[in-house]
Amino acid sequence: MNLLNFDLKNRESFSQIVKTLVNRHQQDPKELLMHALESQAEVEMNYWMTKVLVEDFLVSPQLEVARDAAGVGVKALQAACLLQNVGVVAALLESGGFKGSVTDNDFQLAARIASQHEDQAILGLLMKFAQECQQLEPFMRRLQGSTLQ
Repeated sequence: MNLLNFDLKNRESFSQIVKTLVNRHQQDPKELLMHALESQAEVEMNYWMTKVLVEDFLVSPQLEVARDAAGVGVKALQAACLLQNVGVVAALLESGGFKGSVTDNDFQLAARIASQHEDQAILGLLMKFAQECQQLEPFMRRLQGSTLQ
């Protein structure tokens, strides 16, 4: 699945960048994911960097990146939605950045965050992903009946 329809040949240059950062400069792949999350660079750059970190350097797409005020863990997918980082959201969706189905808590929380921020790009991605999973209708029904928690 390639939610943003980026050309796969572009992946290699980002793969080389990440390899250099990890192997030559001793950067922690988890820290690099945090940088991608916070990055305001081009969508494609954030997308490929995240894909390479998850696929080649085995950074968990369900990585807990923070804790909220109530002490609940915030996963990378939710953080990417909060930071409105479309590239990272797409890469994490494709890589299993949530547990369960599109009607379960992890995915629904991401959708509620995007909805609250009125982020049409991320909501569109989430809907496209749900549609690819043939779960768009249950996803939308559940989203309409829930509140942000």
